[in-house]
Amino acid sequence: MSGNKLSRRDFLKLTGATAAAVATGSLGKKSALAFPNIKRRREAIKLGVGGWAVESITALLEQLEFTKQTGIEVEVITRPGAPDEMITQIAAGAQANNSPYDVIDFEDELAITMSRAGWIRGLDDLLPSDFWEDWPEAMLAMVEVWDRYNGETFRIHHNYEACYWWYRKDWFDEKGVEVPKTWEEVAAMGEIFTDEEKGVWATVEGMASGAFLNVYLAWVTLQAGGNPFDVGEEFRTALQYIYDLMYTYKTLNPASLQKDYDQQNADYLADRVAFMRQWPFFWSISRGAKDWYAEGKAEIALPPVGPGGAANSTYAAGWGWGIPKHSRRQDEAAELVKFLIDKDNAVKMAQYDVWYLSARHSVLAAVGDQEGIPAALKMYSDAGVIGTRPFHEKFVEALNVLEQAASAYLTKQISLDEAINQAQSRMARL
Repeated sequence: MSGNKLSRRDFLKLTGATAAAVATGSLGKKSALAFPNIKRRREAIKLGVGGWAVESITALLEQLEFTKQTGIEVEVITRPGAPDEMITQIAAGAQANNSPYDVIDFEDELAITMSRAGWIRGLDDLLPSDFWEDWPEAMLAMVEVWDRYNGETFRIHHNYEACYWWYRKDWFDEKGVEVPKTWEEVAAMGEIFTDEEKGVWATVEGMASGAFLNVYLAWVTLQAGGNPFDVGEEFRTALQYIYDLMYTYKTLNPASLQKDYDQQNADYLADRVAFMRQWPFFWSISRGAKDWYAEGKAEIALPPVGPGGAANSTYAAGWGWGIPKHSRRQDEAAELVKFLIDKDNAVKMAQYDVWYLSARHSVLAAVGDQEGIPAALKMYSDAGVIGTRPFHEKFVEALNVLEQAASAYLTKQISLDEAINQAQSRMARL
């Protein structure tokens, strides 16, 4: 909502030059008192969100009547999509003591940097006494790791996205086999589905270095029962398992190491994949392929269970609301955050758009029976298979260390021992 100020021309049309001077502050106090019904309009607070969320949050703020209820205008601004660009903006705002945003919607990578740099304020004083009772155990564990620092909660999630297990039910029915439920059963799918001459593999993954391989490494290491950043036995187990899936069992297409998510999804839609791990956005991609999609082609099952047990079968990432310390509109920003995290409003927002879907009890009670990702999240949440995303204080730098060592091993350039030693020594220097 950008129309916060009347232009000088509008002022002159509406009230004449004298009223314009009053509103712009060019008259003294005595003159201003002659016009008691004229009020200075405060500049709108700025809400920074990803480009994909601008339309939905703008509509929701209007439908939920935030401005009508509070008198606070909100300007929704598209924030940079790349974390490093966003960090540059927030750092500049901190240096100038004037944040470009009053409220921000931000992801895990930014959460670490902004909290450790002291750029984001605590929110606990804004929360009702019963607030956390609405949050399931898995989300509370995530909050403790990803949303708190030095005893303060600095971010409140509205978005909670698990890695889901997608499969071709029509293929499995045709073969008369069940969806794999364990690592061993996943490995056995290579013999059943992979046909290299036809370019068909049991599974594929987005594993290109730089933005994708680290996600899969974290997912498999969590299933092994550990945190990849520890570079312990669980990470070794995960690397060996991925290697075997590619070269021993021919279950996972080795070309995955050069693929991003677009290429991974393209393989699935080209009938070259029987199952895969993917984020929730694949629901709309698969259903949007009108000439391809039919019932049974992109179903969601519970993920396979690894040595780490069912509770570590997958993890969720997410985005949430926060307030920069250098916003000059702290009180108004606090009112907006309280409004956005309110239990009733959180339900209405999730009903409007899955971007605001989380596993909060109130939210899933309202939308958990809806087809698609809401039902899938409820299934995963009820089954207790969502673990905590692996964490490191220097998240981005640590990802690069793991990716380089893992990529060299998985492309047969170095041995497993060399990969582990390389990752351990470089991680120790962070």
